[in-house]
Amino acid sequence: MYVIQEHVKNGSRKELCCLYGGRLMETGKMKQGRWVLRVVLPLIVLACLSLWYLRNFYRTEFAQMVRVEPENGVYDLTGFDFSDGFVRLQGELAYLPGVVTPKEYAARESEAVPARPQDMPAATSRMVVRVPDNDVYMMECSSIDYAYRAYVNGELRFQAGVPADNAADFVPGYSEMQLEVRPVNGVIEFVQQGANFVHRTGGGHSGVYFGKPEIIRRFTALTMFTEAIKVGLFAALFFVHLLLFVVQRSYRPNLYFSLLCLAWTMRNGLTGSKVFYALFPAIPWQAAYRVEHLTLPAAFILMILLARRIFPGVVQTWFVRAAGVAAAVFTVVCLGADTVLLSWVQLYYNGLYAVSVMYLYVRFLIKLPGMARSGNLHTGQVISLVGFVLFLYAGVHDQLYHMDVPLPLDFAMTDAAMMIFSFFQMTAMFYGTMREAAMAHQRERQAETEKEMLAEMNRLKSSFYTDMSHEMKTPLTVIAVNAQFAAQNIRSGAVDEETVTGLNAISSEARRLAQMVTSLVGIGRMQGTKDGLLSLSSLMAETARIYQSLFARKNNTLTYEAETDLPLVEGNADQLIQVLINLLSNANRHTAGGFVSIRAERWENHVLVRVEDNGEGIPQSLLPHVFERFCRGETGGSGLGLPICRTIIEEHGGRIGIESEEGRGTRVWFTLPAKEGAGYEGDGDHPVGGG
Repeated sequence: MYVIQEHVKNGSRKELCCLYGGRLMETGKMKQGRWVLRVVLPLIVLACLSLWYLRNFYRTEFAQMVRVEPENGVYDLTGFDFSDGFVRLQGELAYLPGVVTPKEYAARESEAVPARPQDMPAATSRMVVRVPDNDVYMMECSSIDYAYRAYVNGELRFQAGVPADNAADFVPGYSEMQLEVRPVNGVIEFVQQGANFVHRTGGGHSGVYFGKPEIIRRFTALTMFTEAIKVGLFAALFFVHLLLFVVQRSYRPNLYFSLLCLAWTMRNGLTGSKVFYALFPAIPWQAAYRVEHLTLPAAFILMILLARRIFPGVVQTWFVRAAGVAAAVFTVVCLGADTVLLSWVQLYYNGLYAVSVMYLYVRFLIKLPGMARSGNLHTGQVISLVGFVLFLYAGVHDQLYHMDVPLPLDFAMTDAAMMIFSFFQMTAMFYGTMREAAMAHQRERQAETEKEMLAEMNRLKSSFYTDMSHEMKTPLTVIAVNAQFAAQNIRSGAVDEETVTGLNAISSEARRLAQMVTSLVGIGRMQGTKDGLLSLSSLMAETARIYQSLFARKNNTLTYEAETDLPLVEGNADQLIQVLINLLSNANRHTAGGFVSIRAERWENHVLVRVEDNGEGIPQSLLPHVFERFCRGETGGSGLGLPICRTIIEEHGGRIGIESEEGRGTRVWFTLPAKEGAGYEGDGDHPVGGG
């Protein structure tokens, strides 16, 4: 009977351990992952900065680029050494409204204005370049999203689309321009016709790269190469993290990040050096222009969703909904509005983006210090946070940079920040996926344990019924037979010594049945819910006794000791057993081949209980937070076991605490107030379940 009691109670409490137990410890694999991150992250930053350096500066090994501005429309390069450098011709030019030929421009040159008004949709400009000799040079630029013609010394050399004075005759186009030019008497006259009825900025002209052909070609090739690498890296990140999401669907940040990388793949392929145009020259420019702008709301909402998943509680629900509405509105504009309206709406959307960046900064400043103090900020979140902060800073910096606000760093940062952000998020996603996989494995093991427990409970229940049937059948048979015999003797009037013997057997077997019923009532009392006077040492002894078999499975020794004449306590037996079960389960789980002791003693007007082991211990960084709800280590668990223990003990008027040293064991103690005037455990019979 005692064996049945032990297994039944052990099985029921094992379920509680599965639900609430768990020590906050990190697995060896996660610790190794942190060492890998410390090596990989610096390499990632170095690679990103190298790509950015090559893309933006193009110095030392190949050539040095110098920016030159005109004086009265003339670029004087007679003193420039083109053997190891090239120039970018930029600055304000003199413009004539409309599309005019070089001869017409020369005839009307006095009408040209030095700075073209923004509302001039079609304009013609001229630049004069003076060079030191009559060698061959190259001029390189691109028509981004408008029509463009270029004349060199009066000869038409390049055309993209059809420039015109009105929108009806205008045809937009895009093409990369690389022209080999030869000066006449040391002078190159370069006339540009531009028309733009599809964008808010009109038909102005961007800068022109000028230098020796071999240097310009190498510069263009290097720029295209770095842009292609960037596009390829984003595409690779898209496929890798989409695959990770398919494999580990419970970790949704992989999906958001993969889609974010897809948006950046499209945007980088359609801007800058326009890698996609090099691969697919027939791309319609309007389709490409709309897709380029569609990546803005897509990236915006995906970054918000990513931040919300990685940093729970930072991004509020109302903000996610508002950002979704704004992204949907801009998407409709991208798909249906004309491109002029689209270019204006983009300005407002950029302003909304800047406001959103400030919102995220404020929310990070509010929420993250608390997460850090509570120990809930894990390594993957720290890595992701660094990437977010850098990228958000770059967004604000570049907004100010393009508004000509003086800044310490006089260049655009978004390209470099985007790369660093992506690789930081990649690292954080891998770390998060490893963590999620470990937690999923833990949940699977927990489910298997619960399944085994249910099977064991069913087996014990069947065994319990069989044994009880057998145990009760014997005395009931004896009682029935002797009662029948005694009844016959009484009816016949032949009452003798044998009749008395039969009645005594009936009484003896009835007492045996009463003892069995008492044992069953004892089990029922342990599952009761009413408060009462408790013999805490009896409750502890019974709990320790039924747990001996589980400790033996891990070669652990469980000892119990209690002072004599402990005062009685008042409380709920089921809840206090739950506390003991959680503490013993934690100690057993994190101890192997060691000892666990449970001791009760009087302490002032309280009873003090200590559960001590010599197991793994708890990291010092997590120790202050083990009683906080949902605070758990990398191994998973519900993070509720110890908080529930604290709640139960404090509701009983006691206190609970913990001491631990990593690698040397843990001691958990709690106190319960003695029931004044109720006596001591040795004064009378105080069952485990109450008075």
